[in-house]
Amino acid sequence: MEKQIIKVLLVDFNHENISKIKEFFSKIADISYDIVWPRVGENILKKVEEEKFDIILLSYDIPGFNGLEILADLQYKELSGPVIMMADAKDKDFATQAMREGAYDYVIREKDFEEGLSVIMHNAMVAFHALKEKERLQKEIAAKKVELEAANKKLQQLDRIKSDFVSNVAHEFRTPLMIIKGNVDLVNKGGLGNVAPAQKEMLDGAINIVNRLSRLVNDLLDISKIESGKMELKKEPVEINNMIEENLVIFDKIIKDKKYKLQKDLAKDLPKIDVDKDKVTQVFVNLLSNAIKYSPEAGTITVKTVNLEKEIMVEISDTGEGVALDNLDKIFDKFTRVTAEKKEGTGLGLPIAKDIVNLHKGRIWVKSELRKGSQFYFTLPK
Repeated sequence: MEKQIIKVLLVDFNHENISKIKEFFSKIADISYDIVWPRVGENILKKVEEEKFDIILLSYDIPGFNGLEILADLQYKELSGPVIMMADAKDKDFATQAMREGAYDYVIREKDFEEGLSVIMHNAMVAFHALKEKERLQKEIAAKKVELEAANKKLQQLDRIKSDFVSNVAHEFRTPLMIIKGNVDLVNKGGLGNVAPAQKEMLDGAINIVNRLSRLVNDLLDISKIESGKMELKKEPVEINNMIEENLVIFDKIIKDKKYKLQKDLAKDLPKIDVDKDKVTQVFVNLLSNAIKYSPEAGTITVKTVNLEKEIMVEISDTGEGVALDNLDKIFDKFTRVTAEKKEGTGLGLPIAKDIVNLHKGRIWVKSELRKGSQFYFTLPK
């Protein structure tokens, strides 16, 4: 195993001190100390610039110089190792100032001082390199932070451009779709003459496609408003149970047609709360639609309300296919479908529901297990 080599600059012109240090270090078995000392009159700062030293031993009392002055000048150099000050016992008061000027430690040259010098040097080098590594990491983190901030700013700009584009396209589609739907409805209802069964079937299909496109446009506009902070809540006192009952009527036919078992457990002590009724209705209808969409025929759908201390909680449960555990954290992501079975929809309903609940300062979450159904919950503050 090769010896570790430590290059030492020994700034001392006392030959007795130099000899003591050289002799002791030569006896250390596992480390080789390459000790260099300047000649009288040699420019010490220039020597430090030209050569890399693992450590500098700087004497306080140098003929014609004050060691602290050299120490102060060394702080402006790119050192590759720490500086340790040395002084005789009569100059021991220098220590405080030496540490303040940047020395990593100091040594009082008393009897056998050289025997403890190697330990002090080792500790100083460890501390020096730890500090340098910390500074390097801080600079690297600062540079990465600047880089990330620039990238984030660019992403935000791209996101705004995307949102504006989506909003503009959705607005452009809305009016033509309304015109198409109106005209097809007119023809389908016989406004322009009798409609044969085959024609009516095709017109009904066209109306379904237009309705699906209209839902997509509305969802895109909602997402655009939410992302731009332009969705405003028009709050009013609302009885949540009444809102739920009103909307269950809309789904009555499909629930009966698919032989679903609807279970209601609506708390009787719910107070009115200030919410945007249309927006909360949108959340409930979306969650109920999903429960219906993913439940098998004759499955069970449960709608429940609970009066909590500071919130009202709504639960919509189903006995459908459920969601795998590793997909639960993605269920509220935009344009994401986490079930294997493809169903009609935009993939925006749940993200919109989440954003609406968040705008109300409420909470929304899901519990689910594959092939054992799902339970969606949302709360609204009282």
